[in-house]
Amino acid sequence: MGTSEHSAALTDYLPAFAEPDGPFLTYYGFGPDKLPRRREFTRGEFWSLALKAAHVLRRHGLARGDCFAGYFTGNRPEDLAFRLGATMVGAVPVTVNWQADTRERIAYKIGLTECRLVLTDRGTPEASVDELIAQFPGVSVFSIEDLDAQRELSEGEFCRDLAHEATRIIIFTSGTTGLPKGVRLPYRSYVTNRKTFESFLRISPDDAFAPVIVNPMHHTNSTAFTDWALRRPGTRLHLVERYSTQYWALIVDVAREGYERIVAPAVSRHFDYLENLRQENLLPVNVHDLREAMGHVGFLLGSAPVGPTTVRRLQEYAGRVPMVRFGSTETCLQVMGTPYDMPEEQKLRAFQRGWAHTWKGESQSGYYVGRPHSPHTDVRVVRSTTRGEDGYFVQCAEGEPGPLITRGDNLMHEYVKDPEATRCVLHDGGWYSGLGDICFWLTNDNDGARDYYWMSRESALLMRGGANYAYAQINAELKTFIADRYDLPADSFDVAVVGLLIESEHEDDCCVTIELASPKARAKQAEIGRTFLSDAAGTVSKGARPDRLRFGKIPRNFKGAILVRDLKNQYLAATHDCPENRR
Repeated sequence: MGTSEHSAALTDYLPAFAEPDGPFLTYYGFGPDKLPRRREFTRGEFWSLALKAAHVLRRHGLARGDCFAGYFTGNRPEDLAFRLGATMVGAVPVTVNWQADTRERIAYKIGLTECRLVLTDRGTPEASVDELIAQFPGVSVFSIEDLDAQRELSEGEFCRDLAHEATRIIIFTSGTTGLPKGVRLPYRSYVTNRKTFESFLRISPDDAFAPVIVNPMHHTNSTAFTDWALRRPGTRLHLVERYSTQYWALIVDVAREGYERIVAPAVSRHFDYLENLRQENLLPVNVHDLREAMGHVGFLLGSAPVGPTTVRRLQEYAGRVPMVRFGSTETCLQVMGTPYDMPEEQKLRAFQRGWAHTWKGESQSGYYVGRPHSPHTDVRVVRSTTRGEDGYFVQCAEGEPGPLITRGDNLMHEYVKDPEATRCVLHDGGWYSGLGDICFWLTNDNDGARDYYWMSRESALLMRGGANYAYAQINAELKTFIADRYDLPADSFDVAVVGLLIESEHEDDCCVTIELASPKARAKQAEIGRTFLSDAAGTVSKGARPDRLRFGKIPRNFKGAILVRDLKNQYLAATHDCPENRR
C-alpha cells in the first residue's frame, strides 16, 4: 500500500493490512475424505488477493455502485477477497443463498440488482450458469479458481470518492411475500457494527482476537463478522467452508493456539448436532478435550431462540451460560446482546425470568435477548407500528408484549427498488419497525436495567437452521410438488404452512395444512397422507421440507389472505389430538 490518497470508505480497512508479514486468515476447506485442508494467508498475501479481485471487477467494467453476485457453494476466502476488492473500485457485492436459492430466485436477485458480473466456484452447477448467461447475455461470469493468475489493480486505479454513505453490500432477506427483499447496507452501518461489537464483547485494540466463522457468508451474520475482521489489526480470522462434524475438532485446534479471545458465532442447532454426535459416538475429538477447549471459546448465539436445553448444554460443555445476540439483516446484524460482564448467576436468572413470565394471568414466556448497545443502538417495545393507529409507537408497560422497534447508525439505507416497503419500516426519529418480532422487557433485579425478551414473530416466517423462510415461498414450492407428484390441477387444492416450536425450543416444525377442494383431490387424501411427508422431504428445498401434515380448511380473511394466527391455533389443537401426525 502506497501513500496515495484513498477514499473514506477504503481508509477504514487499511490499518488491518499495514503489516504484510502478519498472519491474517486460516481457511478450512474439505476434500473428498471430508477432512479439513488448511490454507493460510498473511496480511500481505490476502491484500494481494484482494487487489487481484479488484482488477477482475475493473476488467469487467465495474465501477462505483455497480453490482456483482457471488454464486458459491460454500464459504470461500476468494469471496472475502472480492468483498475487500469491492472497496477499492466502489462495486457492490450481492449475496446468493447457496443453501436455498433456486435458479429462478438467483435470476431474480441478479435482475433486481442489475448485476454485471457473477462469481462462481468449482461446485457451482454449470447448467444454472448456462441458464443465467442465456437470460442475461450482458452479464459476465468469472470462476474464482482463476483468481490467483490475475494481475493486481494498481492504487492509481482505486475509486477515490467512496463515502461512508455509499452502499457496502446488498444482502437478501426472506421477506414475507415469497420474493426476498434486497437490503442496501452502507459502509456507515459496518463502521457502527465494528464499534458495537468491540463495545459489546469488550474487545480491546491489543487483544489477540480470533473469530471462528462457520455460518454461511451469504447471511448477514458472517458478513458482519468477516467485515469486522477486515477492519481490525491483529485479528486472526478462521473461516470454515461449511458446518460438518469436523467443526468440533477445529474448535479444539483453535483453542490450543493461545489466543486471548476467541468468538464463535453459532446457532442453537449447532449444539443439537453436538449432543447427537456425542450420543452416537461420532465426535471427532475426545469429549474431555472438547469441553476444555469450549471453555476458552465465547460462543455467541443468535438467529433462533436460546431456550433451557441450549443453556443447559452450554453449561455442560463450556462451563458457562451462553451469550446471545439479536438483530436482523436490515440492522447490519446487531441490535442487542447479553452484557459481557454480567455475572453468570445473573445471566441465568435473566433467562429463567423470561421462561416463567406471565402477563395478565396468562403464560407469556420469552427468550432472553439481552440489552441494546448504547450509544450505537436503541430499542423500544411499542403497542403498534402502524401509522395513524391507536398505540402507534406508544411504549408498552413492563412485561407487556408488543412489536420491537430499533434505531441507530447501523440501519440500512433502503430496500432495492422498493420505496413503499422502505417507507413502511423507516419512521420519523430514525426508527425501524420491520423486525417483525413480538417482545417484552423486564427490570433486572440486580442492576435495575431493562432486559429484553423475544416471544414470537409477527411476520410470516419459518425459522430453520438459523435462517428464516417465507411462508409464501414454502407454500408455492409445496403446491408445485403436490400438483406434480399427485397429478392434481393447481385449483383443486390449496396449501398453507406455519412454523411452530413443537419438537424443538429453537427450531420451527414446518406444519402443513392441505385443503382438498375437488372430488379428484379428495380421492387422493389417503395416498397423500401416506407419502407426502417422506416424498417431499427428499425432493423440495431445505426450507420447505415438511415435518407435519393435516387436512382441513385454511382460514382466510375477506381479502383471501391466510389468517396465520388462526391457522397456528388450529394446528396446535390438531397436534394435541393427533400427535403422531409427523415425519
